Amino acid sequence: MADIKIRNLPDWLVEWYRQQATRDGVSLEEYLRRALHEIPRIRRVEIARELDALCAKIRKRTGELPDSTPLIREIREEMEKKGDVCSGRERGREVARSRRKTA
Repeated sequence: MADIKIRNLPDWLVEWYRQQATRDGVSLEEYLRRALHEIPRIRRVEIARELDALCAKIRKRTGELPDSTPLIREIREEMEKKGDVCSGRERGREVARSRRKTA
């Protein structure tokens, strides 16, 4: 694990954190470690809220878009029947064979 040293912190700030650590019954180091872990978690929650708001804005503008999965599957099945494309398993085998030949 890495170590971090932070210089030139105001005395009042260090004292505040020291008091918080004492209140929680942990060392100053442990309290600061927990605080540093909390910052990214809080940011992730903020980002999730921002993304939810953006999705709501897009839905309001475009409406709810239908799921395209059934249409894609239908087109793929038609292409496979016509022989335009091979199935996923067949394609996987072709890729594996071509890799063996070049190895």
